[in-house]
Amino acid sequence: MKQTEPVSIILPTYNRANQIGKAIESVLAQTYEDFELIVVDDGSTDETEKVVTSYKDCRIRYHRMPENGGQSRARNCGMKLARYDYLAFEDSDDLWRPGKLKAQMEAMRNAGTNVGMVYHKFRYDLGAGRGMVLPDEKIPYEKKSGDIYAQLLWDNLVGIPTMLLKKECVEAVGGLDESLRCLEDYDFALRIAKKYQAIFLDEIYLDASYSVSGVSGGDSGQYLIASCLLLAKYKADYLATDTFNHRVEIILRDAGRLGATEQIVELLEKVLQM
Repeated sequence: MKQTEPVSIILPTYNRANQIGKAIESVLAQTYEDFELIVVDDGSTDETEKVVTSYKDCRIRYHRMPENGGQSRARNCGMKLARYDYLAFEDSDDLWRPGKLKAQMEAMRNAGTNVGMVYHKFRYDLGAGRGMVLPDEKIPYEKKSGDIYAQLLWDNLVGIPTMLLKKECVEAVGGLDESLRCLEDYDFALRIAKKYQAIFLDEIYLDASYSVSGVSGGDSGQYLIASCLLLAKYKADYLATDTFNHRVEIILRDAGRLGATEQIVELLEKVLQM
């Protein structure tokens, strides 16, 4: 790695003109300044373009999608537009803390060639004064670094906005699955973690907000469907790591809360036989 390596930061957005400015400013405030910020506008109908283009920093690139296609397509587009060998991600309602990119690039600089991802803790603001820190601090550090695939199968602990990735690793495993309506980020993290080692930074470098609108979208029903599809896709690995029953229990618990147990059991039986 050179003394400094530029990073391509992908920021997908949809109708978040009232928030995206703060997200952009948190990137521009980074102590690591060698980057490009690719804002992929997923067909916004508000003042998003006006807000983004009001920033006269040459590191910002604005790209408008011809129509709204969802967060996976927008992120995949951003990764294809990326000029540099390292990729980072932000959502339009995220706030990066100033030392985020520097800490991740320093960790990557000192990592072995088998490391494909550096990620970190983040604070999730649930509103009404409620929040949580993820990943769960009860998980031992050694299960968050190195080979994290089995722990990731147990439960998702990596959010896309916390990731710094080698572009070559993304090219090896593929981008986000645009056919998934939910949990495409979990599937993406699983594919990265299955092939590459990870480094976990035990520090909060991101403040994220819960939102049912914007680029993320989705609903509880789609979440359950995606959970079933991923259980089928990684069935052999879930069984090999003794995490299969745990994931089934979580799916059925969530289905019960929605009053959809019968439908989800039928779906599980169908997809697990494919």
